[in-house]
Amino acid sequence: MKTGKHSSDKKDTILTISEALDIIKNNIPEILTEVVSLEESIGKYLAKDILAPEPSPRYTNSAMDGYALRWQDVLNASPDSPALLQLVGESQAGMQFEGTVSPGQAVRISTGAVLAPGCDTVVRVEDTKEENGTVHIYNVRSLGQDVRFKGEEFTTGETLLTRGLRLTAARAALLAGVGVETVAVCKPCKVAILVTGSELVSVGEKIADDQIRDSNMIMLEAAVREAGGKVVRCIRIEDEAKATYQAIAETDADIILCTGGVSVGRHDHVKNAATENGYTPLFWRIRQKPGKPLYFARKGKTLLFGLPGNPVSAFMCYNHYVRPLITALNGLSFGWPMVPGELLDDISNNGKRPNMIRVELKWRPNRGHSITHAAKQGSHMLTSLAHADGYIILEPGQSVKKGDRIDVYRYDFMREPV
Repeated sequence: MKTGKHSSDKKDTILTISEALDIIKNNIPEILTEVVSLEESIGKYLAKDILAPEPSPRYTNSAMDGYALRWQDVLNASPDSPALLQLVGESQAGMQFEGTVSPGQAVRISTGAVLAPGCDTVVRVEDTKEENGTVHIYNVRSLGQDVRFKGEEFTTGETLLTRGLRLTAARAALLAGVGVETVAVCKPCKVAILVTGSELVSVGEKIADDQIRDSNMIMLEAAVREAGGKVVRCIRIEDEAKATYQAIAETDADIILCTGGVSVGRHDHVKNAATENGYTPLFWRIRQKPGKPLYFARKGKTLLFGLPGNPVSAFMCYNHYVRPLITALNGLSFGWPMVPGELLDDISNNGKRPNMIRVELKWRPNRGHSITHAAKQGSHMLTSLAHADGYIILEPGQSVKKGDRIDVYRYDFMREPV
C-alpha cells in the first residue's frame, strides 16, 4: 500500500470528487496473487501473461473427413477425368496411419487425424468415390486444402492471454486445450459489509410500522461479487456505539463497507468507532449528490468506507469510489466502464453540487446508445437504480440538450443490446 498520501487537514473538509478519488488512489493496497487450479481460476483475473506451452494445432491434421494424398497426383482431376489412387490405409483421430504415402496412393482420413507422411492435401468424401481398393478423385481446389498445419494458430511461446484478463469459459477452454493446469491470478480482496440501523429488518421478517426492510446488504454483497471481490462477512448492527465499535474490531477484511451511521446525528457512531479502533480518517464528505456523507479511513492495510444509509446514495458511492478500488486490486486500471450515448431529452443540474444522475441506455443498431433519465432521482428511490444502466455527472448549473453526446458511467448489470 502506498503511504504518506493523505492530508490530515482535509479529513473534515468537503472534498471535490476528484480530490476524494486521488486520496483513494494513493491508498490502494498491494495487489496479492495466488496460484490456483484452472477450475478455480474461472471468474478471476490473470496476474501475469500466459505463454503457449505448445503449438496449436499440436500436429498437422485434417479439417475434414476424406482422403489424404499428394497434390501432384490429383492437380488435374475433374469430374470427367478423375484421378485414380491406390487406397493403402487409414488415419483416424487418435490412431494415425503408420507408414508413408507414396506417389499414386491415398489414405482415408478422419477430421482431426494426423496427416500421414507424404501427404499434403485432403479431399473431402463428397468429392470422391471409393471402389475395390481404389479412390476416384473428382474435384480438388488447391494444394493444402482442408489441412490444419502444425502451429498455424499459434506457436510455442506466443502470448495466449495477457495480465488483467478475466478467466471466462472460452479462455479456460483455450488454456485447457494446451494443457495449462494452474494459473496465477490476482487474489480477490476480502470485503466485509456492516449495515447499521436499528430500524432495519431482513426480508421475510415481521415488520413494524416504524421499520424498514434492509436492501443495502444484498445490494452491496451482489455488487462486490460482480466486481470480483470476496465477501467474507455480512452483519447488521444496532445504532449503538459499543455494538458499532465491537463489529469493526472483530472484522478482518481488506475493505470494510459500513452503511449508515456516518452523518452527524446522535445515533451515528461509525466515524468514532473507527477512530477508537485505530483507523486514521482520510476524508469525510464529498461535494456531490447523492452521497455527500462518505467517510474513508485506513488502519494498516485495511481500508474502511462509511457509506450513506440511503440505498441509492450507498450504491452510487460504492460504484464511483469502491468498485474502481476493487477493480485495481484485480490488477486492472482504477476506473469505470464507460459508454457514449446520445441524449433523447434535456437534462439539467439546478443544484449546488455535482449530481450523479441515473440514466437508462438503449441500443440502436448502427446508431449506438440512446440515453434517457429517470424522472424520480431521490436517494431513497431504488427504482432509479433498478431501471438504470449507469449515470452521468453534471456540474452545478450544467445543462445538456437533446441530441448531445455524453459518456455514461456504466453499471455492471447493464442490459445487453437487443
